[in-house]
Amino acid sequence: MAVAPSLTAVTRALPERPATVLRDAAEALDAAAALAEDFAREALSRDQERRLPWAEIECFSASGLWAITVPRSFGGAGVGFGTVAEVIARISAADPSLGQLPQNHLGVVNNLLLTGSPDQQRHYLGLVLQGYRFGNAFSEARSKTVTQFETRIRFTGDTAWIDGEKAYCTGALFAHVVPTVALDEEGLAHLALVPRDAGGLTVIDDWDGFGQRTTASGRVQLKGVSVRRSAVLPAWKAFERP
Repeated sequence: MAVAPSLTAVTRALPERPATVLRDAAEALDAAAALAEDFAREALSRDQERRLPWAEIECFSASGLWAITVPRSFGGAGVGFGTVAEVIARISAADPSLGQLPQNHLGVVNNLLLTGSPDQQRHYLGLVLQGYRFGNAFSEARSKTVTQFETRIRFTGDTAWIDGEKAYCTGALFAHVVPTVALDEEGLAHLALVPRDAGGLTVIDDWDGFGQRTTASGRVQLKGVSVRRSAVLPAWKAFERP
C-alpha cells in the first residue's frame, strides 16, 4: 500500500556536507556510475512506499554532479550537454525520480549564465559548487498555458516582494533555494532566488503520482515573501534571443 503524502516539509537551509568539485567529463561519468549502482538497490521500494530520498539526494549533490555545468572560469567542470545527458541517463536508469530532480536546478544554473550579473553569477555559482540545490516554483495549476502566471513580484527600493501559488514544484522540498517565477507590473517574468527557509514560503508535499512518486512535485505557497533585489534575475531577457 502506498504511503499518503505528508503535508509537512523539512527545512534544509544548508548542505549537510561540502560537495566534491569534479574536474571534467570523465570524473562526472565515473561519479554517476558509482551513484547509480547505489541508488538502484532500494529504488523500487522507495517508489512503492513513497519513501522520500533524503539521504540519496544529499549524496547526489555532494558528489559534485549538480555543479558539472558551472563553467571552468567559475571553478566548475564546464561539461557539455552530451555529458549532462549521459549523467542523467545513468542515474535515471537506476531511479527515474532521482534522475529528474536536478532538471530545474540545471535550468537555473543556465539562466544565471544567461541573465545574471557578474556578481550574481559569482555568488550563486559558488553556492552550487558548495553543494547547494536549486528547486523550482515555476508552473501554476490554474494558468491556461505554461507561460501564463498569476504569481506577482513588486519592487520597493532594494527589496522584492512575491505573492502566489505554484504547482508541480519538483525538487522544492529538497532544495536550499527555491527559484520562483513571477511577473512584474509590466508583465515581465523575473526569477527570484528565494531561500528555502524564507518567511512566507511554504512547501506542501501533496504530490500523488503514478510512478516517480518520490520527486515530491507538490505545491509552493508564497505569501508576502521578501528577498533582496540582488536575488532576482531578469529571466525574461533569456527569451529575447535564440
